[in-house]
Amino acid sequence: MLVGTTLLAGSATASAIPIELGLAIDGSGSIGFSTFQAQQNIYADVLSDPNIVPQDGSVAIAALVFSSSFNTLFPATVIDPTTIGGVADAIRNAAYPGGGTNIGIGIDALTSEIFGNGIDSDRQVIDVSTDGVGSLGTSVADSLAAGVDQINCLGIGAGANCSFIPDDSFSVIISSFDDLESALRQKLQREIGGGPIGVPEPSALAVLALGLAGIGAAGRRRARRG
Repeated sequence: MLVGTTLLAGSATASAIPIELGLAIDGSGSIGFSTFQAQQNIYADVLSDPNIVPQDGSVAIAALVFSSSFNTLFPATVIDPTTIGGVADAIRNAAYPGGGTNIGIGIDALTSEIFGNGIDSDRQVIDVSTDGVGSLGTSVADSLAAGVDQINCLGIGAGANCSFIPDDSFSVIISSFDDLESALRQKLQREIGGGPIGVPEPSALAVLALGLAGIGAAGRRRARRG
């Protein structure tokens, strides 16, 4: 059961869209208040860029902030010119929670959201960003069993550990929050398939761990669950 603060009404579609993307954003105590604010603005700006996230109704996004618990910023919302402003505002206005790094609770919540929102999609992806090592429980296995296609990770700094990602997923590790915007843009482009990715500058990406295969192999979610 989802417990969190819903700031936007989700959108439903009559036919399948290419992708649903769930964003789990780290708000733990190690992030710090000022860095969390900078992170919020980067996410809002990047998601608002139509060159990164198409605003033609082909992408649905949900987002939450996780720490010891989680706070839903907005439920799965089909992105178009009428919804993107609310999505960006919800991210910018999120409260900084502090606390622990419970990645698993974020994955569990996004899995429930993706498969409980009435939106039909061809591919479902969860995207975790974190600067630490989080508790996971059975969240990754449960999410894959539910039908999520990828659980990708954006690790920030030397303390980040993205080793929890499954096969057919990928991680990007950056040296600091200074590199977050560039890495996030490239990562979302790769996940959404909205444009060419390009090769990251060595100074921007300390480590680039790639394990992506078979994006198009997943069938429609409803058929797989049926």
